[in-house]
Amino acid sequence: MRTRLVRRTMLLSLVLIFVTIYQHNQIIKLNYEKQRLAKKRLILKKEKNELMSQLAQLTNYSRISAIAENKLNMTSLKLSQIITLTTQTQAKFFREQQ
Repeated sequence: MRTRLVRRTMLLSLVLIFVTIYQHNQIIKLNYEKQRLAKKRLILKKEKNELMSQLAQLTNYSRISAIAENKLNMTSLKLSQIITLTTQTQAKFFREQQ
């Protein structure tokens, strides 16, 4: 009877030791995963900031205007170039185009 109690106690102790070791291993594994994800998050934040900076540069009105004028040879629209189309003026406009 006493031997049986000792064996059960030893078995229970051994199981508890393995459970504790497993828990510690899981904690270590999760901490490594947390560090890896924190580094990845930092990299993604830097990439986001760079992309936002590029977006701000590319959507800058003065830059777009300079490209339109210099590279695409566009000019500003003059009021005399604006045509308001109504049914009558549409017909007249398209007849003149042909």
